[in-house]
Amino acid sequence: MLKYKYTILWAVWVIIIVTLCFISPPQVPDAPRIPYLDKIAHFGFYFGYTCLFIAAFYNETKRFHSTKKCFLWAFITAVILGGLIELLQGSLTVNRSGDIMDVFFNTFGTIVALCFMTRFRVLFR
Repeated sequence: MLKYKYTILWAVWVIIIVTLCFISPPQVPDAPRIPYLDKIAHFGFYFGYTCLFIAAFYNETKRFHSTKKCFLWAFITAVILGGLIELLQGSLTVNRSGDIMDVFFNTFGTIVALCFMTRFRVLFR
């Protein structure tokens, strides 16, 4: 079994988040419009980020000896990553713009993941 599977998954997840947030969205002319799909995606990105962070750094590498400390760092890093991406989208990209509601949904996904992992982190062993 792979020793650091959640750590690797977390790193890949971060790369996916950053990549998807900076590439130009594809133009699909006949695609059905799903209201607030981008907000659902932001929620899911950061829900996954937070779950994988805790699985990697608390359960797998034992980097944190306290659950509270790990959860706090998961929250802090998710908020910083999400906020930084939105700031950079607004200043470095042409086809994207920073959106405070994206930051809100990133944070909401993180908070829901923290609640989820409070109860179910044993599943990630």
